[in-house]
Formats: sequence, C-alpha cells, structure tokens
Amino acid sequence: MLITRYRAGALALAGLLATGFATTASAAAGGGDLPAPTRTAPVTGEATSSTGQVSLVGVRHARHDRYDRVVFDFSGGGTPGYRVEYAPLVGIGTGTQIPLEGPADLRIVFDGADAPKLHNYAATPRYPTLRQIKLGGAFEGRVIAGLGLSDALGFRVLRLTNPPRIAVDVAHQPTQPFGTARWQGGSDADVVRVSGVRFGWHPGYDRYVFDLSTAKFPLIDVAYVRATPTRVFVGFTGMTTQVGSVTGQRPSNVTFKVYENGTVSGFIDTEARKGFRVMLLTNPTRLVIDVKR
Repeated sequence: MLITRYRAGALALAGLLATGFATTASAAAGGGDLPAPTRTAPVTGEATSSTGQVSLVGVRHARHDRYDRVVFDFSGGGTPGYRVEYAPLVGIGTGTQIPLEGPADLRIVFDGADAPKLHNYAATPRYPTLRQIKLGGAFEGRVIAGLGLSDALGFRVLRLTNPPRIAVDVAHQPTQPFGTARWQGGSDADVVRVSGVRFGWHPGYDRYVFDLSTAKFPLIDVAYVRATPTRVFVGFTGMTTQVGSVTGQRPSNVTFKVYENGTVSGFIDTEARKGFRVMLLTNPTRLVIDVKR
C-alpha cells in the first residue's frame, strides 16, 4: 500500500527519486517460534548455581524457522556465568586462535564451570547460518566455546531450567530480496531524531544502521536518486513540523540535510548501482539498509 501522508516538503524531494516501491516483511513476522534475534553487542550473565562450580554435560544444536540454536546442558544445580561476543575462539590454556568454519566467530566463555568429558567437543552441522561448534578447552573453572557462523548476525542468550541449560540463538540471514525499486514504510513518530549511523561489512553486502532516538519510526522513503544513479536517498518525515536532528558518528559516504519542515534527508554514496533491502528493527529503534556488493 502506498503511503500518502508526506507533506509538501517531502513530496518535493520525490522528483529526485526512481519510481515504484517494494514492500518488506516485519523483522519479527508471526508464527509460533520466537522472533529472530537482532542484538550483536556482547551479552553477559551471572551464575545461578548455589553450589559453586557446575559441569557442562551436553551440547545440542537445531535449526528453527528464524534462527539456529545451540544448547549447553549443565549439571550441578544451576548455570555458570557467561560472556557471549563476536571474537575469535582461542585455546583456553594457550591463547592460540582456533579456526572455525565461516567468516564470523561467536565466542562463549562460561565462568564457574568444567567440562570433564566435552573439552574437545566439535560438531559441524553446516546449517546456512550455524556452520560449526567447537570447544576451546576447560581450565581453572572456565570453559570456552566458539560458533562458526556464515555472518555476524543478531544473537541472544537464554538461561533455561529443568534441566539447567543455556541456549544461544543466532538469526538466519535476512530473507528479503535485494532490489532497486523505491521502498516506503515507517510509522508516526512526531519528530526525526537520528542519533548516529553505523557501517558494517558482511559477505555479499554492506550494512548501514541508522540509529533513531525515538520509540516510533518516522515515515521513511528509500530509493536511488535519478540524477546520481549510485546515490541512495533515505528520507525521514516526522508527523509534526518540529525540526529534526542528526547527531553521532557516521561513515564518510553518508551525508544529511535537515529541513525546517520536519523532514531529514540522508544520502548513501555507493560505488555502483546495486540492489538494496530495508529492515525496521526495534529495541532499540533503528533502520537497516543493506546494499548488495
């Protein structure tokens, strides 16, 4: 459905843009399963065992509709403390890097645990996202594990009981196709507040994350600019005429113009005209634009 609530200031920019638009699926589409995780920052948790050190007694993996899951089973009355982050897997006693299949490594460190029978565990499920699982050893109450992944995607950590276990979910690759048609979406935020733009290299595409400091999304318009075929226009329109703001860091190829009527225009300069896809993610509110390489 075409959105028609843009004010005159935003509509005046439409002449720069290519015609047509594409729709996108919600990042947390319906279904009985959990939504795909989106967090990529490190996650930590405290130990729950009241008896001290616990033992890692099993490792399982499975593929779900929107994510791959690895489950670490523990005995001893609880779960250990943990830290999960994108970092290389290293031998816990040696510090030597242990190679994992796939271009991204997710490292898991358990504190207050041992692994008497699993310290050399390895599995290679070769799911589209989860490629490999390895343990890097156990030493002095710490166990280190690594997940080899197809990309640095969103993940989450769940602490579960009966039996005590820790699950690590890693999102599948986005399923939206790349295209060059205009995309429109968003919601009804009163004002545009861009708090920064982050850039990341991924296998096959470049990712631009526009962080927004509003709970809702403004109206958003993404399209290639006619006059500059390799420039992607990113338009934001608030529901009031309150002047928007752009703060924080941004890549050198991303620029902005702020207008007095409540609209903000962003521009991504690319090396060539390639397909893009758009995702709206929440908690925190952010716009993700992937540009195919």
